[in-house]
Amino acid sequence: MGWFTRWRKRRILKPYDDAAVVVREQATVEQSVAEGLMISEYAVRLRLKNAIAVDAVVSPRAYDAREYLPQASAAFEELAAESQDASDRLTDELARTIGRVGRAQHVHDYRRGDEANVRHRLMVATEAASALRQKAGEEEYLLGLIEQARQDAWREVSASLVDHALQYTPDAPAPLDAVDRDVELASLRAELEALTSDA
Repeated sequence: MGWFTRWRKRRILKPYDDAAVVVREQATVEQSVAEGLMISEYAVRLRLKNAIAVDAVVSPRAYDAREYLPQASAAFEELAAESQDASDRLTDELARTIGRVGRAQHVHDYRRGDEANVRHRLMVATEAASALRQKAGEEEYLLGLIEQARQDAWREVSASLVDHALQYTPDAPAPLDAVDRDVELASLRAELEALTSDA
């Protein structure tokens, strides 16, 4: 207790300086939509990468990028629907916010002072929904995204194949039999328990 009190007494705080506060400008609607599209594109690419990787392992048919077009388009349509739902909800929120006075009771209790922010979010959601719907119909764009996903999938699958192949090289250590594996696991468990009991 004494040490903590001494530490508190010696700590010198700088006085608050209002001029030192950095006020960042709000992102424009275009910037916010562009960032949302970038995140959406990454999400769709990841979904496609997983589908291509799974097909490479389990499907006997040859790879054809065009077979993934419906999946890519549907993913963008799904994200567009989410943005449209947000736009509809924010339209209702804005109608309730306009001219509403008083103090907010919780983080989603918007008042007159929040009107500009709600309006900004509404515009972003509306434009993002429109842009995502447009992307869902652009075949060349989708094929480019599928190709990027194919490259991502191949990097992942090929790394796994190399790791698997290395297990069968002449220099690879022999796998443990069941008894030795149980002994190793028991030893590891004991070490972990000792480490956690010391912590």
